Amino acid sequence: MRVLLIRPPARHTVESEVPEAVEAENLSYPPLALLSIAQFLLENSDHEVQILDAQLDDLDYPVIEARVREWGAEVVGVTAFTVQLVDVHKTIHAARAGGARYVVVGGPHVNDFPQECRNLAGVDAVVKGEGQQPMLDLVNTWARGEVAKGIPGVIAHPDDPVPDEDVYFSNDLDAYPILDRTLIEYERYYDVMGAGGIFTTMVTSRGCPYRCTFCNTPRHRYRVTSPARACDEIAACIQLGIREIYFVDDTFNITNQRVHELCDEILRRGLQFSWTVRFRVKGVDRPLLEKMKAAGCSRIQFGVEQGTEEGLLRLKKDVTSREIEHAFALCREVGIHTVAYFMIGTPTERSREDVLDTIDYSIQLNPDFVMYNILTPFPGTTLYDEGVRDGVLDIDPWWRFMREPTEAFKAQVWDEHFSRDELRDLLNTAYRRFYWRPRFVARNLLQIRNLADFRRKATAGLRLLAG
Repeated sequence: MRVLLIRPPARHTVESEVPEAVEAENLSYPPLALLSIAQFLLENSDHEVQILDAQLDDLDYPVIEARVREWGAEVVGVTAFTVQLVDVHKTIHAARAGGARYVVVGGPHVNDFPQECRNLAGVDAVVKGEGQQPMLDLVNTWARGEVAKGIPGVIAHPDDPVPDEDVYFSNDLDAYPILDRTLIEYERYYDVMGAGGIFTTMVTSRGCPYRCTFCNTPRHRYRVTSPARACDEIAACIQLGIREIYFVDDTFNITNQRVHELCDEILRRGLQFSWTVRFRVKGVDRPLLEKMKAAGCSRIQFGVEQGTEEGLLRLKKDVTSREIEHAFALCREVGIHTVAYFMIGTPTERSREDVLDTIDYSIQLNPDFVMYNILTPFPGTTLYDEGVRDGVLDIDPWWRFMREPTEAFKAQVWDEHFSRDELRDLLNTAYRRFYWRPRFVARNLLQIRNLADFRRKATAGLRLLAG
C-alpha cells in the first residue's frame, strides 16, 4: 500500500499566548516521529512510504489534497498536537478529498485524548503510544483486506477498548534504528538562534520523572540511550553535513553522570558539531559545563518559569532562585549561551507589579535569549485540574473543542487575577523590555557570523519591534 505520513500546517493553532513576531520565527523541527514510522515501514514491509511536512512549506489544504491524489496515497497518517487540532481536522478532510481510503491519527494529542480523536469525522483509526509496530500491523491488516480489530496500541474497530498501556517500540532505546534523515528534506531545517548551518533534532532519552504542575510529559518508563548509540547517530548526522543538533529530550540532565559520559564519548570520537539541550537548573556545576563546552555544547535552554520561591514552589519546580542565578552565572563564565523560559500570569502573580518583578528578574539573570509565555493550562496537567477544582478554569470549552475543533476556540488562561487582554499587554511589555535593551542589541550584533545569520536575526528583531 502507499502510505503518506503528514505533519499538518500550523495555520490555525489554538490562539497562542506568544507574540506573533516571536511565533513566526520559531524554527520548524524535523518530524522525528513520522521519520521513525516511515523508516520502520520501509525496512519491515513492501509498502511505499512518503513524508509530507506541510508545516515546513506552510501548505494550504487544496495543495495537501492534490498531493494525496497525485501520489495515489491509500493510507494517510496524520500527527496531532492538541493546539493544532483544527489543522489536523482540516488535513484529515483534505486526505479524504484526495482519495485516501484510510486515515490514521497519532501523536501527543491521541496519547491524551484517544477516544475523542477516534470519534473525529474522517478518522478510521488512532495509534496510541509509539507508532512503529502498531502502524505496521494496521497497514498490513488493511493490505490483506481484513477488518482492523484488536491490534495492540490501535483503536480502529468500535469494539476496540482504549489501550490501558502505550505500546513501546522497545524498553531499550539502543534498539531503535538510527534515523535515515534523507527520507525528508533534512537540509532545509535551521535554528534561528543557531549559527546558520544545517540543523536537526535528536532524542537521547524518553519520559521525565519530575512533576512540574504545568507539564503533561509522561513520567513513566524513563529510558536513555547509551553514549555509544547516541554518538553513532550524531556521526550519521555529521556525514550528511549537519553541524547543529538540538537534543529535544524532555530533560537532558536527569543525572550529571549521564551527561559526562556522553561528552566523554563525543570527545573520544572527535565529533565536531554544535549542540543545544534543555536542562534543569538543579545540579548544574562548573565541571559539567566545562565538559559540555569542550564537547561542543553552545546553548542551554532552562525552564525557569518564575523568580520567586512561592512561584517555584507552586509550579513544583524543585529548585530555588539561588540555584537558578548560580546556573546562569556559571554558563556566562564558561561561555555557553543560555535561553530562559518564563511564564506570565501564574497563580502567584496577583498584581501587575508581581509580573513586572518576574520581567525584572529575567533581565537580571542576563540570558542570551528569553521566551515568555502566558500560562495556559492544558487538560492532563496538575495545574489544569487545580484550576477546575478551584473554579478558575471551565472544563466544558475544552471538551467541546476536542469533539468539534473550531477556529474560534481560545485556550483558557489563568485569569484569576488578570484578564486575557491584560496578560497580552504584559507579555508584550516583557518582550520589549528585554529585547529593546541596547546591551542585548549590541551583544547579538557581535555574535552574527554571516549574512544569512544576520538576515534571520534582523527579520526576527524587526517583527518583534513591529509587534
